[in-house]
Amino acid sequence: SDTEFWDKMQAEWEEMARRNWISENQEAPGQVTISTIEKGYYFHTDNPFKDWPGAFEEGLKKMKEGDLPVTILYLEAAILQEPNDAEAWQFLGTTQAENENEQAAIVALQR
Repeated sequence: SDTEFWDKMQAEWEEMARRNWISENQEAPGQVTISTIEKGYYFHTDNPFKDWPGAFEEGLKKMKEGDLPVTILYLEAAILQEPNDAEAWQFLGTTQAENENEQAAIVALQR
């Protein structure tokens, strides 16, 4: 629906503003470029599921339902609870890619 489209666009815009992304063509002279590995993954700061028990399993359910933004929140919560969970990082990366957030997908999959 149109409302969902504009809500997604607004969320993407806010995420880009929060990350202060600058394209390669917009770099100031002498500015140092930081690779995605050095930047790390930027988690949503207002994640309502950050303390949710069973966040990984809940994220997988939402993924099957096709709710990518909520899936991402659950998977991020699972990773915040267990930072070395390689499977959660993999699912987060592929979900970010499906959600057309390539930068976050790359960083998550590198983890």
